[in-house]
Amino acid sequence: MTLSDVAIPWATFMALSLLFILWKGGAPERLGVASIVALGVFQLTVEMLFPSKFVTVDVSSLGADLIGFLGFGALALHARRIWPLWATSFQLLCLGAHFARWASISISREAYAVARGAPTALIILLMLGATVLCIRARRRGRVDRPWQDWGDIALQRDAPLG
Repeated sequence: MTLSDVAIPWATFMALSLLFILWKGGAPERLGVASIVALGVFQLTVEMLFPSKFVTVDVSSLGADLIGFLGFGALALHARRIWPLWATSFQLLCLGAHFARWASISISREAYAVARGAPTALIILLMLGATVLCIRARRRGRVDRPWQDWGDIALQRDAPLG
């Protein structure tokens, strides 16, 4: 079994998952796909200009993970979902892998690749699960309020008791 025997089906599954999330997901899930696409496009563009050999910190992945951290962090602040908070945490793990690689070059290339890539795959799986839950809620007739209205919280806090 070669790497392409696993990588091609996995990449196909991830791409189909992103398309499904765009098709059936709520607004936060679709913005999550936009974050994933943005970090992927950034990484591919930088990789074409400055190829990484995994000798030191992978600059294209570091920049992509920063984009993901900021994108999912913004979603975590505004979406009425728990998965963006987890996604932000996973992106922080990716950033930690870059720091670990910078601090200790003795980390193997394979371990570095897994530590910086696996959390992003988990984020896609999280968004897929959130999309399934969103579909189930819609089928039950529940109203999906995707965004946190921080103004309502302030009004509730100032409302008289009783």
